[in-house]
Amino acid sequence: MKLVEAESEGPVEGDAAQVTPPRPPHRRVSVSLLLTLSVLIGLVVTIYAVFPARHNVFATDAIELHREPPAWDLATPSAEALRAWAIGAVGKGAPVPGLPALGAARIDVLERRAAVMRFQVGADEVTYVVGHAGRISPEHSELRDGSLRAITWPRGAFICVAVGPDATAATWIRATRDGVH
Repeated sequence: MKLVEAESEGPVEGDAAQVTPPRPPHRRVSVSLLLTLSVLIGLVVTIYAVFPARHNVFATDAIELHREPPAWDLATPSAEALRAWAIGAVGKGAPVPGLPALGAARIDVLERRAAVMRFQVGADEVTYVVGHAGRISPEHSELRDGSLRAITWPRGAFICVAVGPDATAATWIRATRDGVH
């Protein structure tokens, strides 16, 4: 059964069919291109808006841990005990400074095992975070946050971050980077 609109006008039987010219090819391509570009641009903008950048995550977490240290798994460990604990917490070959330790705790950074340690360097307390590098990291980077400075450097398969007072940075940077075993 075919429904026919009583009020509609169209070709009457016997009249020639109304032929419209086809769309020009360039118009079809431009519409397709615009649609593709708008979808791609929308996707990229959404990804950047939804997923935050992940650079300097170790450094920003280390600064937060310096301000509010976690509950220590080890309190005032010896150098040997700290080195053994770091192997269990992070893995074999984890770089640990040979400084007087105040405490150590296992944490997760970017869903990877990491260790946070607090050391005494002169009159300053320095927070040290070590974990497996998830990507190729820059040779050296610094991040300043108020009166604190965080330095980041790779050491083999690990990434190391030290955080301390900006005013005495030369002293604790040398002690933490050069004193790593």
